[in-house]
Amino acid sequence: MSVGSSDGSAPRVSVLMPTFGQAAFVGRALDSLGAQALGDWELVVVDDGSPDDTRAALAPYLADPRVRYARLAENRGLGAALNRALGLARAPLVAYLPSDDVYYPDHLAALVAALDADPAAILAYAGVKNEYRVPGKGVLRDGTSTGQIAGFPLQLVQVLHRRTADRWLEREELVTDDLDRMYWARLRARGAFVGTGRISCEWVDHPAQLHKAVRESTGGLNPYRRRYQVPHPLRFHSSESDLIDEVAHYRRFRERPDTPRAADGLTIVLVGELAFNPERVLALEERGHKLYGLWTPDGHWFNTVGPLPFGHVEELPRADWQGALRRLKPDLLYGLLNWQAVPFAHHVLTENPGVPFVWHLKEGPFFWGCPVATALPHSRCTRAVSGEPSVRSGGISAPCRWCTAPMRSQVGKPAAGAARVRKSRCYGHVMM
Repeated sequence: MSVGSSDGSAPRVSVLMPTFGQAAFVGRALDSLGAQALGDWELVVVDDGSPDDTRAALAPYLADPRVRYARLAENRGLGAALNRALGLARAPLVAYLPSDDVYYPDHLAALVAALDADPAAILAYAGVKNEYRVPGKGVLRDGTSTGQIAGFPLQLVQVLHRRTADRWLEREELVTDDLDRMYWARLRARGAFVGTGRISCEWVDHPAQLHKAVRESTGGLNPYRRRYQVPHPLRFHSSESDLIDEVAHYRRFRERPDTPRAADGLTIVLVGELAFNPERVLALEERGHKLYGLWTPDGHWFNTVGPLPFGHVEELPRADWQGALRRLKPDLLYGLLNWQAVPFAHHVLTENPGVPFVWHLKEGPFFWGCPVATALPHSRCTRAVSGEPSVRSGGISAPCRWCTAPMRSQVGKPAAGAARVRKSRCYGHVMM
């Protein structure tokens, strides 16, 4: 490996490494950079408010004078982390090594050679290995490409470009998984993109990848908000969804002051998830009740969880929610539920005996039968009834015993076995 000059002059390449919560990956990424045939590089690591021990994982590598580390006090998103790194970079060429990805030994050398061979080019990109591999089953999806992976923009790990005054789109402007929209499109206006035609890096597939938190098929608006604890409304546009503009949609709620606490105001903890309708809980706040939020950790993109974008609800910590509830001494636990949030709400209920609990099932489940029974296989709503079929394959043994109307599907047609089932999807019995 050729090593860059130690006379204080600028290196040939600045490698930017944004990282969040990936202490388990970062050592492998840094080892792959250290093995580069081209050694005239500097590494700028920007830790975007990681909650794990990323700093400790990086510690052995910080003795290398080519490696610099900066930490943002709180998570601000990919664009802000990259812009901070760009501000610290010194080289005329910029490459990217996300902390969960890997370079092969000739990666930087091949990219630099591609730009050197074409002075009119602004960006060079490598081929990339990308596999979805499951232990014991092998490779289930292979996206490996000598250029751009089908269905995705050029990935950070593939790219080296000439330095310009352009900056990455930041979270306050838009959240998206579209890197063209975030940055590459700006560079396209400045010159050609050239490929090396050689696979020299790996875009590592794993569940915690950023694009999976953004795309609705694997994440979406609310899982993204939950993972990164975003305290403000978002403009959110994934490659699989329409634009969601919470800034405009919730402005009228956020801009009004909190309602003063009424003399008979209650301390109410909202438990579960909210979906899309703030009016259903802000009506309580507008009557002078104090609202707190305790949200399911397993929501989907359509399950609104805190920090709530419309304000007026104080978040309770997930790390010690049991202790927080004991200290708060709420007057009422209010379960706002789609069926996915029922198990967590049930856990909160059983941990707080004696505190009144309201089950508000605002939408029906995507299965037949009682929504509580659907989500809680061991609840009292699921006691076996001789001759009654299961309402979900491999799940509960019977629909709700407290109802009498025929069970029906979401589109209104009788469910399979309805002639033998004298029970219905139940809402009323879950008010406690």
